[in-house]
Amino acid sequence: MGALFLLLIIAIFAAAIYFAVKYMVDGKKQTLQLKEMYENALKSGDKQNALQVGRRYYSSMRGGELSIYDEQAIANDLSAMKERS
Repeated sequence: MGALFLLLIIAIFAAAIYFAVKYMVDGKKQTLQLKEMYENALKSGDKQNALQVGRRYYSSMRGGELSIYDEQAIANDLSAMKERS
């Protein structure tokens, strides 16, 4: 009985670790994908799209929240980008 209980505890612990690592990896992938989308939006010259994607990108790095520094970074990026022809 004790060995079975120990095995069950180990299995639950292993499952928790697996899902925690999977969640972190998926979050990293999403952030990298949003970064690429933001860079492409900046290159496109579409400021409205770049603003929306930029906010999604920066908030993905901050647990869903934007800081004033993130908004300033986005504003700087938008002011430096070329207008779409």
